Amino acid sequence: LGAAVFFADELIRSRKRQAALTEKNREAELAFLRSQINPHFLFNSLNNIYSLSYKKSEKTTDAIMKLSELMRYMLYEKKETVSLLTEWEYVHHFIMLQQLRYDYPLQTQLSIEGDSGRWEIPPYVLITLVENAFKHGDFSQDKPFVLKVKAGVDVLDCHCENAIALKQKDTGGGIGLENIRRR
Repeated sequence: LGAAVFFADELIRSRKRQAALTEKNREAELAFLRSQINPHFLFNSLNNIYSLSYKKSEKTTDAIMKLSELMRYMLYEKKETVSLLTEWEYVHHFIMLQQLRYDYPLQTQLSIEGDSGRWEIPPYVLITLVENAFKHGDFSQDKPFVLKVKAGVDVLDCHCENAIALKQKDTGGGIGLENIRRR
């Protein structure tokens, strides 16, 4: 009887250790995925600001200010989830930063519907979608960039649409969309 209790207790402890290791592994994977986003975003933004400074554009200081606001969000939002409205606000900051690169107003259609105040999402999910549209999209066409979010009771539906640029900007595969899927 003592041996049976010992082995049953050992089995329970083993399962608890396994569950703790699985949770730590999941947390490490999320941290790794987040660390991929920040340098990727920062690299692209600094390239944009570099091109403005190279042209000696008056928009350079505004771009640096917008980037600092976005970096503040990225540095201090280390929680597993943020409110949808917080992420939405930073989507607007990101688009304003991108607008500084263009000599014409960008055509965008952004909408959020439903009970968006109660939703929590992983940070940078929407920003990654918008960044991907700017990286691979064509904003010179008449077709606007569309981002629609519908916050339902049990489902959060995100619809992103943009014209695709004919020329690929880089030869390597991106990490943005795969990162969103995994998170």
